[in-house]
Amino acid sequence: MVIFIYGEISMDDKNRRLYVEKIRKKFYGHDNLKSKYIPQIPQSAEREYIRVVNEYMRLLKQEIENAIPKIKDSYKGNRDADIKEGVRTDSFTDLMLKINEIFARIESKLIKKVSGYGLRKKLENLANLNRKLTVKEWKKAIRSTLGIDIREDYYLGDFYNEQLQDWAKQNVDLISTIPNDSLAKMREIVYNGYISGKTTTRMLKEIQRAYKVSLKHARLIARDQTAKLNGQIQRHQQIDAGITEYIWCTCGDERVRESHRALNGKKFSWDNPPLNSDGRACHPGEDYQCRCIGRPVFNNSNLNLPIDDSVEVTIK
Repeated sequence: MVIFIYGEISMDDKNRRLYVEKIRKKFYGHDNLKSKYIPQIPQSAEREYIRVVNEYMRLLKQEIENAIPKIKDSYKGNRDADIKEGVRTDSFTDLMLKINEIFARIESKLIKKVSGYGLRKKLENLANLNRKLTVKEWKKAIRSTLGIDIREDYYLGDFYNEQLQDWAKQNVDLISTIPNDSLAKMREIVYNGYISGKTTTRMLKEIQRAYKVSLKHARLIARDQTAKLNGQIQRHQQIDAGITEYIWCTCGDERVRESHRALNGKKFSWDNPPLNSDGRACHPGEDYQCRCIGRPVFNNSNLNLPIDDSVEVTIK
């Protein structure tokens, strides 16, 4: 069994033997030991991410609500002109020019607001929160299974910093495009509504519906990306600790997709992601909206743990 001693800190031979003996006893003569605790996806990190996207999308909502009276007046005025004439006139061209002007103004104001929102910094903070909570879950798994404590500051190395920075950057790209995409859809709703003769009320309802769809999409990204980051960190923690296998665990509720339910309780290797019935090869957390967890399987011969030697070791 290999026990990693953090940094330049070393334990005396007595403590070392005590750690080895304490861990050995937990295996009861077996080579492998399933974790007694199943690490959970950090729900508080997910809730915080959803709060961030709610605030971010509210910036768009405010600008749209401010512009609605002008959109409504332009739409209704040009539509009434067409009805009065009885034939199509230049009203559509006038409407396009006016609507383009209104949406350009919305975009300009929105750019100023989102630039001051600090999305990148908020997502970096979220990534760190996710890491801290995931480490906390990892410590619970080791404590409940092996009866020892590990050093939390070990998971602050270059790999984790780079991983969190990459995640934050990817998520900025995912979230920051939503308001502009939403505005483009809303502009199309006005154009198409006018061409198809929709009433002003119906056109405005479709704009409101488009915003709700965009907000829902942002929240789905928040849930999906929280689980993905959690899965990435968990996988690296386990591999770094010498764990090569895990047991697939679903959340066990009605939202679990059938292809993942079929994997539940089965053991897999971190080197070889299983192929689910949908035809996708993935580890827990990698599939879209996947809330599954890899329950670690500790091996008596491969353990490599950053033990916290400041804790007094006792053998019971």
